[in-house]
Amino acid sequence: MSNHQASEQMMGYLYQVRYALNLLLKNRDEQAQISIEKFDDIAFSDEDDSRVLIQLKHHIKHYGDLTDSSTDMWRTLKVWIDAIKKSPELLKTTNFIIITTASAPEKTAAYYLKNHKDRDIELAYQLLIKVCEESKNKKHTTYYNAFYTLDERVAKRLLANAIVVDGSSNIVDVESEIKREIRYSCLPKYEDLICERLEGWWFKKVIEALCSDDPIYVTQSQVRSYIVLVSQEYNPDNLPIDIIDFGKLNLDDLPPNDRVFYEQLELISMGSNRVRMALRDYYRAFKQRASWVRNDLLYVNELDDYERRLIDEWEHCFYTMQDNLDEYGDQITEDIKVKSGKDLFSDIQKKDIRIREKCSEAFVMRGSYHILANQLKIGWHTDFYERLKCLLILR
Repeated sequence: MSNHQASEQMMGYLYQVRYALNLLLKNRDEQAQISIEKFDDIAFSDEDDSRVLIQLKHHIKHYGDLTDSSTDMWRTLKVWIDAIKKSPELLKTTNFIIITTASAPEKTAAYYLKNHKDRDIELAYQLLIKVCEESKNKKHTTYYNAFYTLDERVAKRLLANAIVVDGSSNIVDVESEIKREIRYSCLPKYEDLICERLEGWWFKKVIEALCSDDPIYVTQSQVRSYIVLVSQEYNPDNLPIDIIDFGKLNLDDLPPNDRVFYEQLELISMGSNRVRMALRDYYRAFKQRASWVRNDLLYVNELDDYERRLIDEWEHCFYTMQDNLDEYGDQITEDIKVKSGKDLFSDIQKKDIRIREKCSEAFVMRGSYHILANQLKIGWHTDFYERLKCLLILR
């Protein structure tokens, strides 16, 4: 296969996935549910009975019109013929639709199968039979035989249920159509971000469906609920959480300049499991904050104000700890300092200090404290600054 053919094929797969989402959003039936490649490229269905089978044909450039000898046309017919041979009842319950970026020229079978005033099933049938009888295209022999040997009444019933939708939006235009469907859920400046997250969620759903032995359906209600949920994250009192959990991280995954907070944990002899949790919180918070900055979602100085609030709360707890340690006088030991620092860390971790009221993910606060600890603006051990300030010089 040439690079061009591989590119065209890959584009076709991506088009199928994106167009399926677009069709589901536009469907007037709020209970509509869709499956990918269970019955066809796309299937709208009611429980287990398919109602609409859709074949999608995408071309990067405008070529490959649906002439009577078109490969797209005949390959699609063969797919549908195989389907009704396997499940004859489909002819009673199902519409067969081909959606293509190409065009159906006048006086072709595809033209007579469009949903317009010139629709003519008999003419379409005769034109297709003529191709079967006269074409010398050996690559299409299997397609022609399947149609030609089909009972005439069955073939015409199939064509009566078939609809050609030509001149459809290409893969780029479909994205714009999806954005139009979600525009009322958010401010215009957030449309791209919400569309990006919606498509990420949708692609994951499609992968789950394709990897499953059992049919997996996605309903319009599920999609719209996700759009509403994500849109709410872009309200003035909230921020989106779009950085996933990275799972287990090792210290080696962090550059040397980002390990000061780890040394802070070492000072209070933090256990290995809690250190791994701290690494995860630090990394997620660092990436999430960077995402907010990159997408211009924060108010002016909002991160600075948030960190000042965190430091203020830490100071109340830290100085209280130091007062308690002063009571030991000359009897104070390193073990006491370590235990007090560990208690301070645990107390701070339990707090709920949010950057915005409805941004409730706890890792944002916990990871932000680790970021501050990495800068030695806060610490857990009573002597943290004196013991670790040399690290600032080395950075």
